[in-house]
Amino acid sequence: MARQNKGTLQERKLFDAAARLFAEKGYHGASTADLAQALGLRKSSLYHYMESKEDLLYRLLDDYMSQGLAEIEELAKLAEEPESKLRRALIYYARFYIKDPERLVLLVNESARLTGWRRREMAAKQRRYLAAFNSILGELKAAGQMRDIPETVASFSFFGMVHYTYQWFNSKGRLSAAELADLFLAIFTRGVLISPGSASHDRPA
Repeated sequence: MARQNKGTLQERKLFDAAARLFAEKGYHGASTADLAQALGLRKSSLYHYMESKEDLLYRLLDDYMSQGLAEIEELAKLAEEPESKLRRALIYYARFYIKDPERLVLLVNESARLTGWRRREMAAKQRRYLAAFNSILGELKAAGQMRDIPETVASFSFFGMVHYTYQWFNSKGRLSAAELADLFLAIFTRGVLISPGSASHDRPA
């Protein structure tokens, strides 16, 4: 058990180091020698934990996306009002991805580096994310609580709001990731214009 835990810890360190280096230098700019140096390992020792650099990128993204996907799919299945499910899904998704900008930049910029079955697996997970959000939006539309906007357009609009935060959001700035997620919820569900009779300080519940 101790040996297994040690291996798991070393693998996690490898994932974290790879995320940092790939985000800083780009997938092609970060070499296996860079990874080995960051971990204090010999280059040959890296292959105890990965088949190749592409395999490492795949496992890093697969681990990341799978964590978020499991939660979103569970939320989509809940037997509760669709508006409540939407709010919970939007908040979770935003907080989950905003809090890890290094992995987020890889998801946005480097996932296209994957080839063959690895690329197909990532595409399948992306479709599952889309299906989960679309199902919640479809419930809202069926309940007469959503405008006549295609679900896919709405879903990708929200994904875009979240995914590019790595380019401008500073977690050490005035807003925390949780506060930014709340603002995204307000913008997505209510827009930015103040409706007649509403308070100017209206914020998400």
